[in-house]
Amino acid sequence: MLRPYAVLAALLPVAALATVNVNTAQQTELQRTKGLDKYKAKSLIEYRARNGTIDGFTELAEVPGFTPDVIEKVKTEVAFNGDAYVPPKAAEKKKSAKQ
Repeated sequence: MLRPYAVLAALLPVAALATVNVNTAQQTELQRTKGLDKYKAKSLIEYRARNGTIDGFTELAEVPGFTPDVIEKVKTEVAFNGDAYVPPKAAEKKKSAKQ
């Protein structure tokens, strides 16, 4: 009985790392979000510049291009507050043995 809770608890940090803050993310970060292409990402940034921060999914629906289907796709991957997402550093390329 305790095992399912342990699995869920182990997955929560992974889910938290995948969120992108819609109020601080750059266009490239937004484009990596499932359901957002470059046009939706740009639309969100332009909306943010005109209207300030976005406080929730109701306000996100006011952004041009953000239909209920799009919002449903991004719901688990976006946040409206907190730190900006910092992607993990790319693995350093190994130096070849030949020099």
